[in-house]
Amino acid sequence: MAASLEAGPWQLSFLLRISGASLVLLALVHLALWRSLHWDRESERLSPLNARVFAVHAFFVALVLFGLGLLSLLRPDLLLAPGELQRYLLAAVVLFWFVRLCLQPLVFDRVMTLGWTRTWTVRVGAHLLWAAYLLLYGAALLAQWPP
Repeated sequence: MAASLEAGPWQLSFLLRISGASLVLLALVHLALWRSLHWDRESERLSPLNARVFAVHAFFVALVLFGLGLLSLLRPDLLLAPGELQRYLLAAVVLFWFVRLCLQPLVFDRVMTLGWTRTWTVRVGAHLLWAAYLLLYGAALLAQWPP
């Protein structure tokens, strides 16, 4: 499996670099989300503690995406080198994207149909992006084991 994924122009390290760039971009999009979804006004309705917890969690989600993105973009070889730490990290990333993909229709899809003009595009795009991350990091995890 690892040999076939590493051959040719679409080798796994190249795909991880593309994924890394998109994750860095996704992390930066969180800054735009704060403004476009009016999180500052929305969080005013929360208690001060809940507003701060929300802001810190949003920041740390973006930070995790940024960190994984930088690692994937700059050093995909570190993720692909066989090792126990790599397997645990990749398993955690696969679990992260699996749960995110499963939660999308349960948590977001119904709410996104209310008052959104681009709901279908965003919903389908998000599903495809989360699935792509799941498949790519899953392939990297599978490449950790010899054929």
